[in-house]
Amino acid sequence: MGMGSDMGNNMGKIEIDERGRLTLPSKVRKKLGIKTGDKLTVTTNSDKIILYKKPSKEIIFKELVGCIKIPSEETPTPESIKKIWKLKE
Repeated sequence: MGMGSDMGNNMGKIEIDERGRLTLPSKVRKKLGIKTGDKLTVTTNSDKIILYKKPSKEIIFKELVGCIKIPSEETPTPESIKKIWKLKE
């Protein structure tokens, strides 16, 4: 299959070593903010390999902060949290 226009931006080439490992070009790592230890999800589509960057626990936590609103004068209790969950159902 030839290289069509659906290939996206060419960010470099990757070589697979004898153990099946690959190294992402620095341009790709910088563009996506990929650091040592980050996790990627791998999927395939036809003859393509697709890598997705998984958000870190810190990013997920930051996005979830403030999702449950409790008046500041109340101290949350398990019962008050259960009431909030039941209202959402």
